[in-house]
Amino acid sequence: MDVYQMVFTCQSRTRWIVFNLARTTMLSRVYTLWDNLRTGFWFVPTLMALGAIGLAVIALNLDAGLPEEKARQFWLHSGGPEDARNLLSTVFSSMVTMATLVISITMVVLTLAASQLGPRLVRNFMGDLRTQVVFGIFLMSIIYCLLILRTLNSELDISAVPHIAVTLGTAFALINLFALLFFIHILARSIISDTAIRRVERDLRDAISRLLPTEDHGQPRVERPTIDDVLPADFDERAASLWMSGEGYVQAIKYERLAEIACRYNAVIRLNFRAGHFVICKSHKADVYPGHLLGPDLATEIESAIMVGDERTPVQDLEFSMRHMVEIAVRALSPGINDPFTAMAVIDRLGAVLGDLMRRELQPEVFFDAAGVVRVIGRASSFRGFADVAFHQIRQAGATHPAVIIRMLSIIAQIAVNVRFSSQRVALLDHAAIIAETGRREASEASDMADIDRSYRAAQVALTQSERLKTPASAAP
Repeated sequence: MDVYQMVFTCQSRTRWIVFNLARTTMLSRVYTLWDNLRTGFWFVPTLMALGAIGLAVIALNLDAGLPEEKARQFWLHSGGPEDARNLLSTVFSSMVTMATLVISITMVVLTLAASQLGPRLVRNFMGDLRTQVVFGIFLMSIIYCLLILRTLNSELDISAVPHIAVTLGTAFALINLFALLFFIHILARSIISDTAIRRVERDLRDAISRLLPTEDHGQPRVERPTIDDVLPADFDERAASLWMSGEGYVQAIKYERLAEIACRYNAVIRLNFRAGHFVICKSHKADVYPGHLLGPDLATEIESAIMVGDERTPVQDLEFSMRHMVEIAVRALSPGINDPFTAMAVIDRLGAVLGDLMRRELQPEVFFDAAGVVRVIGRASSFRGFADVAFHQIRQAGATHPAVIIRMLSIIAQIAVNVRFSSQRVALLDHAAIIAETGRREASEASDMADIDRSYRAAQVALTQSERLKTPASAAP
């Protein structure tokens, strides 16, 4: 199939590709904002603090003109202003003390857990909505009591005492006690390795579902054009390079925006980086073809479509959460911790994720406009790249643990049923061979070597006998 036939064939999917690209990038933009808010510990507590102000105003208005007998009838606070002030003062000081204690305990526990499971655990803990709500309840109670206290003074007439507001402050004290118990439960479970692994895996699965379509998406499976197929023959000679002026991690790339820009200028844009890469000023570039189109306006528009920040995020970077899982396994295999069971739990979860990725359409490297003309050429993650991230570091750290080596080979054998492309099979066979060789080299017992060989042969048989291999390697994502 020549390049013209290939592009013509791909035009049958062009509309879906462009639509999915625009939808994914639009969601990525929204998700970037939401991820920054979600992982920021201030957002939910701030909203609840504002709610406390509104609740205090409402409670004071409801109290206006409430007769004393009504307060007794509805089991509301019915004491004088001095009693109300003493009660709320006690609740206020107790809430401050409780919040201070919770923050102190949290910092100690997270420091210990981060040293064992990795510092990214702190980001997941801060992004947990339950944790934010608990701290928001403490902050809400403190602000509410403070606002009600300022309305109470010794000269206040007993008929003007805000009974509903004082009773609600007492209710907040009870709510905070139950919130404290709930928070201790969350904190205790969050530092368990299995819980942390499941949480990271859930974030990774959410990112996969958001970024990658399911198998075929109802479309006929066609051979994807490679970069060499669609790149103009004189691209390198006529293209001009735009050296990025920013510095930091690429958090998201607005591909639909880049395609729109390229279509408007009738140009082709090629990026030599992708989401998750760290770009250094004047060392990473975008090429524009033909080069005479590149000017200050086009350069500004291209850079505005590339979001760069101080840290990696899972917005478009699927390897972010995967590396977090790998980090948990590597730390567990360190001599100071020596916990191969946690590493094997990570291997199991990574195997399930790789199996899911094998059934999905990975992000394309070539993007077309609505007319089927190539406009943007990017760098996409391949299955081999995901497999490298999943296996390399764990293999290196677990070389002296035969159980870890055997589990990695066993996982490769289990996910062989998901193979759809020959490149996937070759990548898994290569990793199985490297893992087995590393295990044999480091094993000191003959029985361990025999178990490793047995697991390696099982992985080879499972991969070579896979009947789902239907597409040539050149079509693999």
